[in-house]
Amino acid sequence: MSILLFREITVELSAQDDHFLKDIFHLVLELKSSDELVDRADLLSRESNPGVWDGNESLILPEIVAHFTLSVFAEIGGEAHQLLALKKSYGPDLYDDLGEQVEILLDGHKNYPDMILKTNLIAVDPFMQVLDAEQPNNFDGLLRLYSQILSENLGVSSSYGFEGFRKPEDINSVIKREQLLASLTPDDHPTKPSLLNNLAFSLRTRFERLGNLCDIEDAIVQHQAAVTLTPDGHPDKPSRLNSHGISLAIRFQRLENLEDIDNSVAQLEAAVNLTPDGHPDKPGWLSNLASSLGARFQCLENLNDIDHAVSQIQAAVNLTPDGHPDKPGRLSNLGACLLTRFQRLGSLDDIDNAVLRLQAAVDLTSDGHPLKPKWLSNLGISFLTRFKRLGSLGDIDNGIARLQAAIDITPDSHPSKPKWLSHLGSSLETRFKRLGELRDIDNSIARLQMAIKLTPDCHPYQPGLLNNLGISLLTRFKHLRNMGDIDNAIARLQAAVTLTPDGYPEKLSRLSNLGSCLLARFKCLGRSKDADACIDQLSEAALSPVGSPSSRLNAARMWIHAASVTKHTSLLAACECAISIIPLVAWLGLSIPDRHQHLGKLGEVVRDAAALAISFRQCDKALEWLEQGRSIVWTQILQLRTPVDQLRAVEPDLADRLLHISSLLHQGGQGADIQSEHTRSPEEEPRHYRALAKERDDIVEKVRSLPKFRDFLKPLKLHRLAEAAKEGAVVVINVSERRCDALALLYGMDEALHIPLPNLTSERVTQLQIEFNALLKSSGVRQRAVRDEEVEVGGDEGCMKILTELWDHLVKPVLDSLAFSTDPDTLPRMWWCVTGPLAFLPIHAAGVYGRRGSSGHIQDYAIVSYTPTISSLLERSDASVHKPFRHLSAIEPSSGASYIPNTEKELEYIRCRLQHRDHVVLHKADATKERVMKEMRDCNWLHLACHGTQNPKNSIKSALLLHGGKLTLEEIIRLDLPHAEFAFLSACQTMMGDEGLSEEAVHIAGGMSLAGYRSVVATMWSIEDALAPKVADEFYARLLRDGERPDNRKAAEALHFSVKKLREEEKDIKMLSWLPFVHLGV
Repeated sequence: MSILLFREITVELSAQDDHFLKDIFHLVLELKSSDELVDRADLLSRESNPGVWDGNESLILPEIVAHFTLSVFAEIGGEAHQLLALKKSYGPDLYDDLGEQVEILLDGHKNYPDMILKTNLIAVDPFMQVLDAEQPNNFDGLLRLYSQILSENLGVSSSYGFEGFRKPEDINSVIKREQLLASLTPDDHPTKPSLLNNLAFSLRTRFERLGNLCDIEDAIVQHQAAVTLTPDGHPDKPSRLNSHGISLAIRFQRLENLEDIDNSVAQLEAAVNLTPDGHPDKPGWLSNLASSLGARFQCLENLNDIDHAVSQIQAAVNLTPDGHPDKPGRLSNLGACLLTRFQRLGSLDDIDNAVLRLQAAVDLTSDGHPLKPKWLSNLGISFLTRFKRLGSLGDIDNGIARLQAAIDITPDSHPSKPKWLSHLGSSLETRFKRLGELRDIDNSIARLQMAIKLTPDCHPYQPGLLNNLGISLLTRFKHLRNMGDIDNAIARLQAAVTLTPDGYPEKLSRLSNLGSCLLARFKCLGRSKDADACIDQLSEAALSPVGSPSSRLNAARMWIHAASVTKHTSLLAACECAISIIPLVAWLGLSIPDRHQHLGKLGEVVRDAAALAISFRQCDKALEWLEQGRSIVWTQILQLRTPVDQLRAVEPDLADRLLHISSLLHQGGQGADIQSEHTRSPEEEPRHYRALAKERDDIVEKVRSLPKFRDFLKPLKLHRLAEAAKEGAVVVINVSERRCDALALLYGMDEALHIPLPNLTSERVTQLQIEFNALLKSSGVRQRAVRDEEVEVGGDEGCMKILTELWDHLVKPVLDSLAFSTDPDTLPRMWWCVTGPLAFLPIHAAGVYGRRGSSGHIQDYAIVSYTPTISSLLERSDASVHKPFRHLSAIEPSSGASYIPNTEKELEYIRCRLQHRDHVVLHKADATKERVMKEMRDCNWLHLACHGTQNPKNSIKSALLLHGGKLTLEEIIRLDLPHAEFAFLSACQTMMGDEGLSEEAVHIAGGMSLAGYRSVVATMWSIEDALAPKVADEFYARLLRDGERPDNRKAAEALHFSVKKLREEEKDIKMLSWLPFVHLGV
């Protein structure tokens, strides 16, 4: 059958039968065997004889269908029978989903985008021939068919972006046709919004290819017009809102106008809200909304945005079935959002999940797919980010390999290639710092220079590329000392800072990098202008109102270092800035492990700042900083229980809401909100927790705006801290590489007493800790969950050496300055608040043991206790003074590595001492975690005799081993026991602590204190089973001997004399057997 015959038949059919499309498809099947089929599409596209039409509009519709159908079937190689088999019915509406079926047939074809474009152009040509001549009578029919052809088939290639147009003239041709059709169509015509939307898409596509700003500006105008002309309730309204939102987001990426990203989010949210669940387009709308929310977060750092973004894209992924062509893109978007949130909050779960999702996106994407380089790049960045956090070389190697793979398959003309080259350059620079291979830093600089070369001036990527090049040049300068590198680095970074608008978080890091370069040059050349400029850049970054707390803290630390090196007058201001930021880094909205992860290496910042303040004779300031910058998590938990009676008298609703939110946060965000019965998924729970923390922050700021509440929950000043010394001296020992000092608070003094410790150094204290740990390990008392009568304790000689050195260089100078005497009848109370490695050394037992002609140890001068903070010693409202005494003894000898028989004897001693007092006993099988926790709420005194263990990998999983389960530190600190007074922890390692968190008191005893027990007896390492009952018996005998209600404030005294008696009665007792017993609290 010839083409001419085909035309004649289709024209005849159209005149005789409205359902002519069915017959046309049958004709196509017959044409399948024709030799002419191979050249049919090209021939049809070349035919432009106006005479064919003869002015007869009735010919247009079948002619278009014929052109379109033949061209498509020719391209797919004669598979028309597949299309026909997919159709369940033929009728007037058959053309409505023709584009969908064409997409199914063409999907996966190597020339898919080109074929879609060619089909579009062939289909549109006849329209243009008619429209160029005159407006036909059946204009409505033409527009309806045209809109279907263009939106179905040009839209199919939208996910391929500019890749769908191999030549600029292709997209130019489409835009010319669309502009003509749009201009000829009146605004009140129902097809006008569709024409405008299609035109806008084409303009946006050309912008992505060529970068002409006018195109995206015009696209947004057309999108807005399309949305405006589409009535509410129209089925295409969500689609047009979505398209408008995408274009606004694209312009935001170019111009970084915040109004654009706000409008983008608004348009995309409207699209999502108007689209019912189950609609096939909803996952796409959700994904696009997530992208815009993520972009806005990176500018404004509103945590609600990134949490919302993650939830939206997670929903999109969940709604997208496996095998769907959009699944990889949505997985990649999810990974990118998780990566962004990790960079702000630092949750390891986020970065691990980001890597998993991005790897899945890459794995699901076939080679040759135009978006595969993007997915590879995102995966590479995630590996690099995780490497910076965890330091695994496998991550940095994987990151570099993925980024290189992305670049290898990306042409230089691709607009994202400079960005990917930049990421690769940064990754190579990072690996160079780790491995020191010069080729890495040289390749890094080469990649970054190439990225800049490929990037037009004024492009939004330019500042970031210049910044990264400056960093790599600085890194090479530090290695090779080539002044050309440092000068070039400063020039590039200065340009990066200048090109970055004020108010953008990225400016903070670029200011810091510039300051670092200026300091490096100052160290070489000594120019004062470099020093001044360095301080200016770093102080601006540290004091920035935008940017992540971690970035600001890094800038503040660099400022401290630079001010020290250059002798700048801003040194103490830099220290104060750093101290104020540390609590923000460990924000309440993060999980406790994440907060601990952030705080792990920040203790030295606080100690160094205090040392500098002391050097400037600002001892009061030093003490305030040590209180503010240490025990961050401890303070946060205590503040969640702060009474609000005064606030309630002024703002009762605000006070009640603050209490309610604080209670939920104290329970780890697990509590059921009274305003909602919704059960949250594990993915939603952290977001809910952060939202609660953010609301609490807002309420606290609102409270501070009230008269007389300006200092509400702010760090305490010295005059308030000094009240902690009412019952005895409080001595804070600061250990810094700069110097070591004691700062003492004495009752009645309005300033801190400074006691220099010139013979104590940070290096020596660290070495003493190492030696003491080795001693404990060799003596068998560092083992996990050991309370064993068979353990052989030794090490007296090494122990005495360490205790003597602590006495000579630390304790004795302090006692002398405090004028303490050795009168046994008037032993004063004193509290040690120690920092750094001292937290793991037995200061409470320092002294001279066994030296001829000399004696003396701290027990002769004072009754000693420890405290993690000064403020924890301050009096607070306590309902327990009116609650009758009720004692709980929980004894479990068998839930551990070994049986501890003397716990039975310990229980009998306690029963004997308590006699007829209210005493609850949970023994063996009764001592379950659930029963113990329940009775802890009803009893104000507690004695636990069982195994205990400090978890070295995850401190909040340290636990007391009860019958059938563990009572972990994590569970203990969530308890709120307002009537609690005293706890005796006759178990191992209950105040052992985490050496990586020396400033945070992460141990069971600390957890009990947080739960409400203001006085706690605990152990620093494992104890002997035979000795524990003797200490407990004498302890209770002393507390209860007057027959009155026992006073928890006498617990330290009772322990002091109990241990003293043990030493006197057990002549051969080893030092490590009595040393572990300590007192914490009031």
